Amino acid sequence: MTDQELRDLVAESSRAVARMSEEAEKSRLEAEKSRLEAEKRSKELNKQLSEVGREIGWIGNSWGRFTEGLFTPSLDRILLREFDMETVAHRVKRQRNGSSMEVDVLGYTNSQTNTAVVVEIKSTLRDDDIKDFLDMLEKFPKLFVEHKNKKILGMMAAVSISTEQRARLEKNGIYVVRIKDDVFRIISDKKFKPKDFGLKE
Repeated sequence: MTDQELRDLVAESSRAVARMSEEAEKSRLEAEKSRLEAEKRSKELNKQLSEVGREIGWIGNSWGRFTEGLFTPSLDRILLREFDMETVAHRVKRQRNGSSMEVDVLGYTNSQTNTAVVVEIKSTLRDDDIKDFLDMLEKFPKLFVEHKNKKILGMMAAVSISTEQRARLEKNGIYVVRIKDDVFRIISDKKFKPKDFGLKE
């Protein structure tokens, strides 16, 4: 191989290396551009998901308030007339010793009856809601100490509730209210025996 041929070969090799480097840099830049675009799309998607989440939360809260509004007249009637409560309050909040609780409806009387009725309202009752309500009833007299010496009853009001859920609530001594003949009323069995969730001395 002559010197000229060698120089030509080296020059061609250098040009090939340069082309490869240029293509590699081009590929790197394209990959970086794609990564940045993917990150941007991901951020936009996360933002949209957050907005959808907020809207769903708002709809859920609005539906909950709507359900409570449906029950309000009937629950007032039930508590005032059928249970002889003197006071009925809605959305009662209590914070004490680092613990907090919100009761959908609370009826109580300080007369000879000396009773408080704690009501939870649900649109569609879930099995976990029953456990949560039982926990609430257990904690209620410790947070609402002005009622701790009263007879404390539990009442679950729901638009949709299964036969099994109704049976479970009644087994645990909780009244059940749902719509019947276009009116919200107590549907607990005649043999049902309510449980007193008050503090026992």
